[in-house]
Amino acid sequence: MMLMSRTRRNRFHPHGGALGPILLILVALAISGAVFFFFTKKKIDAQREAAMAEQAAAEAAAQQAVNAPGAAAQTPGAGTQAAGQPAAAPAPAPAPVLGFARPVDVAEQLARSMMIGDLPAAAKIISGGDPSQEAGAMAALNKIKELGYKPVQPDLIQTIGQVGPAVRLGIPLIKAGGGQEQIRIQIDVQKDPDMGWKVGTVRLPKELEQVMAAVTPPVTAPPTINPQGGAPIPPSTPAAKPLFVLEARPDAIVFASDFVGHLLKLDYDAVNRLVDSERVPPMKVAGLCIVFEDGKYKLAGSKPLVVTVATENTSWIIAKVQSDLLKEETEFGLELEKKGDGWRVIGLNLSKLLADNARSSTAAGVPYTPLVQNPKGGESIALYYEYDSDILHPRAQTQLKIIASILKNSPTRKIKIGGHTDALGADAYNLALSKKRADAVKQFFLDEGVPVAQIETIGFGKANPLSPNVKGDGTDNPEGRSRNRRAEILLDF
Repeated sequence: MMLMSRTRRNRFHPHGGALGPILLILVALAISGAVFFFFTKKKIDAQREAAMAEQAAAEAAAQQAVNAPGAAAQTPGAGTQAAGQPAAAPAPAPAPVLGFARPVDVAEQLARSMMIGDLPAAAKIISGGDPSQEAGAMAALNKIKELGYKPVQPDLIQTIGQVGPAVRLGIPLIKAGGGQEQIRIQIDVQKDPDMGWKVGTVRLPKELEQVMAAVTPPVTAPPTINPQGGAPIPPSTPAAKPLFVLEARPDAIVFASDFVGHLLKLDYDAVNRLVDSERVPPMKVAGLCIVFEDGKYKLAGSKPLVVTVATENTSWIIAKVQSDLLKEETEFGLELEKKGDGWRVIGLNLSKLLADNARSSTAAGVPYTPLVQNPKGGESIALYYEYDSDILHPRAQTQLKIIASILKNSPTRKIKIGGHTDALGADAYNLALSKKRADAVKQFFLDEGVPVAQIETIGFGKANPLSPNVKGDGTDNPEGRSRNRRAEILLDF
């Protein structure tokens, strides 16, 4: 009895007897989870796979409908298009992007493609991605190749200047087996907001006249029959502007480029042939040549020529030049007029060029202003001397050779040479020194072959200073005196 009572008490003890029900509950939960995993989850996964298969089938059917011939475009959510209604117009193709960030990039890539014989790529560049122009561009390039011309080097591309929104570039061409003589094609490029810089016009020289016959007209829609009778209805798509034009004569900006090119070569005779000598004094042309020779100028790299005013017969052009020697960039103006035989320079605005050149020379310790105003009006060539000297400076000798060329080519022209001094020294001494300075110039001309009858000399002493010999406070003005030690040359017409 005592043993049985103890056993019963242990079975219902509050700390150990309640563990059995808890274990039963946990076992039941585990069994129910297993049932869910093996049966319910499998059913859910099957439903998900079926839904995905149904969606894939719908997408495939939609794609097949789009690709089918005559399939009508549908707007999502708008339902099926009614039978018999015209199909919606397809969206326009995006504009081609050639990716030219600079005008010169267009010309360089075009030249490079032509050099390696990749004419299809060159045709795409010329046509600007317009398929209707590509056939004509290809025909033109094939004809240029047939004639034996190809670009010299892409790095010899010349930026000619800016005409309105277009930038003009020149691509030099050389003929195989034809020596070193070059021609050039010119391209006008404009910036397209969608595709960067693109070709607008290709200008061909007269040597490539045969190319024009090979150019295929751009494709246009044919005229349609007028249902009411009469003349056919014009095509809805007009002919595009011709890509290729023949330049029988240079236009204003090319003429200006040729003019400045002769200046850069210091070819005074060629420069003078492009000038209307009745409206531009030869002294002014000579002064311009002298400045170019002295400053070793070259055309500015970006848009060296800018057309500011352009009509059929007149043009104003700004020429931008730079000098590595004088560490400056400056400009001058050209006024052009179209005459019967082409363009001519009828005006030169040299004020900024001369001022910048004089400032740079003064900073270098050498007074220099090749053109000065003379007392009778107009301009004179000025030559400068060291203190108490009548020996011509090497710079002056270069100037005089240019003027000697003018005199020898124009026997009826005469010059007056006036010698000048600063204010230091006695008047009689300065008068004699000024005469020696004028005579030194005369002797140089005689040595260059200028007839003595074309030369007249005079000495002025200190009488006609260009600048004050003393400052406002009465102290010496060395810079002013250096400008007064000079000889001036005036052409007498």
